[in-house]
Amino acid sequence: MSKFVSLVRALLALITFIVNTTCRWGLNMGVLFTVILCVHNVSQMSKEALKRRKEVLDLIYWRDPRKSAVVLVATLALLICLATFSLVTVVSYAGLTLLAVTLSFRVYKTVLAQIQKTDAANPFQPYLEKDLTLPQERVHQQVDVLLEHAQQVVRQLRRLFLVEDIVDTVKFGLLLWALTYVGACFSGLTLVVLAVLGVFTIPKFYDVYKEPIDKNLAVVKGHVDNTTQLVQDKLPFLKKQKVQ
Repeated sequence: MSKFVSLVRALLALITFIVNTTCRWGLNMGVLFTVILCVHNVSQMSKEALKRRKEVLDLIYWRDPRKSAVVLVATLALLICLATFSLVTVVSYAGLTLLAVTLSFRVYKTVLAQIQKTDAANPFQPYLEKDLTLPQERVHQQVDVLLEHAQQVVRQLRRLFLVEDIVDTVKFGLLLWALTYVGACFSGLTLVVLAVLGVFTIPKFYDVYKEPIDKNLAVVKGHVDNTTQLVQDKLPFLKKQKVQ
């Protein structure tokens, strides 16, 4: 009798291990495909949003390598300083450094003018005379764009959290579940650094290898769509309800 009980326990333990392993791998693969598709969709939306911003596109596509390298190094240096020191310390030292440079240059030009017996004009006068007033039309245009994007985000979050489509909500839940593991491994500032590196590498990589990437993503998206359609056919209540 004891051998039978031991055999049953061993069999239950084996079944539990197989089920847990299968569920874990299944969930991980589902999260991986979901993240890939989300990143692809976000990249497409970002690409459409950036079409009208040529300067930004020139930076992230490295059309002027020197300018892109300067922006990337300066951004990473700022983020590393923020990771090492507090925000107040970084802002204070950056302000003091800029002030020391401008004050030293102004004193140098003043002394040089006194030696050469010339007019000691402020070397920064052309910058002081520049008009910094932003056109109201441009400000209103940018605010309207921000409001439009914010409304789209709010509508999508409302649709996901209020379960308009069960499949999309489940995908969103899997993505949030994956982000819990990401948050446990990386801090917010580390994620920002990785995002900056991604902005300056992924678009260029995608631009170079666009055809094979689109081909593989289309295959993955086709499998996911087929699986979703199969699940919806088996479970009709998961289908999106048409809005009257």
